[in-house]
Amino acid sequence: MDTCNASVSPAAEGRLAERVVAAGLAGIILPFVQFGWLLLVAALSDDSRCGHFGCVSQLADAWTVGNWAAVVLAWPLLHLLRVRPAWFVAVLAPFFLVPIRELTDFPVSVVAGLFAYPLATLVSAPRLSWRRRSLVLALFLLLCTFLALSSG
Repeated sequence: MDTCNASVSPAAEGRLAERVVAAGLAGIILPFVQFGWLLLVAALSDDSRCGHFGCVSQLADAWTVGNWAAVVLAWPLLHLLRVRPAWFVAVLAPFFLVPIRELTDFPVSVVAGLFAYPLATLVSAPRLSWRRRSLVLALFLLLCTFLALSSG
């Protein structure tokens, strides 16, 4: 048996596939948490303090705080969804999230999370060979190049 190609057992590949799907689910859930935070801030904001652009700047600040809150809440959510190693995926995901967010035209980052968390899961998989990790990173760079060229 070729040990170079058999670096991951079929059972481990099944668990990896489950973790990738769960990470994609987390990537879909987190923007809605961020949007919920934005709605909460909008509902609790003091309308009397809204000047010409006052409320807009409050919502922009809330959106920025929501971005950081989503990053912080990623670890418990990933852990709850049995994505392992959850902390490492949560740390790596912003490195995938930011370029995808910047290169897509979608205002809500569901698309970015849908790709970023599974990619971070694949790159951080404990028993995955470096060849496969490099392939994931190369595909990500190809995706970023395509998005950059297609957006103008």
